[in-house]
Amino acid sequence: MLLAFDLDNTIVTYAGEIPPRILAAITAAKDAGHLVSVLTGRPQASALPFLQQLGIDGPYAVNHGALVIGQDDAVLSRSLIAAADVGSLIEQYGAGRGLEYAFMVDDDIFVADPSDPRWSWAHTLNRNVFAFTPELIRDADKVVFSAYEAGPQLLRELEVSHPELMKYMWADGFFEITGVGAHKGAALERICDELGVAQADTVAFGDGVNDVTMMRWAGRAVAVGRSHPEVLAASSDHIAEPEDDGVADWLAENLLSVSV
Repeated sequence: MLLAFDLDNTIVTYAGEIPPRILAAITAAKDAGHLVSVLTGRPQASALPFLQQLGIDGPYAVNHGALVIGQDDAVLSRSLIAAADVGSLIEQYGAGRGLEYAFMVDDDIFVADPSDPRWSWAHTLNRNVFAFTPELIRDADKVVFSAYEAGPQLLRELEVSHPELMKYMWADGFFEITGVGAHKGAALERICDELGVAQADTVAFGDGVNDVTMMRWAGRAVAVGRSHPEVLAASSDHIAEPEDDGVADWLAENLLSVSV
């Protein structure tokens, strides 16, 4: 069985930690012969500490599935937003609408004002933050807008102007855009191909809008905590958030012969 885990609010708490019981349960599942992977919206640099805790060196996916990494850091697949699209998005919605914006390339993040508190989280996640200038535009892993009330209208417009791109609207006001086919469902399929695992032999655990494609593709889906409605609709199970060890309890009840 391949166990595919989202990180934040699935096995990582709001405080940014993997609870000891969840870590012990995942380790026990690996020891019992199950395969474990992570598919996260985080970039590689900020995912690595959790991957190291879990003993995962590949395959796994970051940036909402835009980048799939195999063993020895081999790139199994990558979907980028073309530089021309990055430029047009920033021009139309950053300069044109006055939305704060950023775009990410590997571990670098480019923003209009690096001191803006809306981007302060980037400084703590092993990323390099640079002031944006037009000559820095290039193919990007993600484009992000601080949208808030403008988010729904932005989504409607982009569905018309850029239907091929993936869009994720979050409750905290951030609106993220990734490239063609850059989603966790495609990433999980690629990981299964790499490992030789059948679709029916996968269990996906997630909570957010970026987990929906993964939950729909997996053989079995487990919604965690305060999950997005579409995650709940795609799932056969609903468990407690990581603060209450939901994943640990599910693994103990469904896969492990001993409690953890």
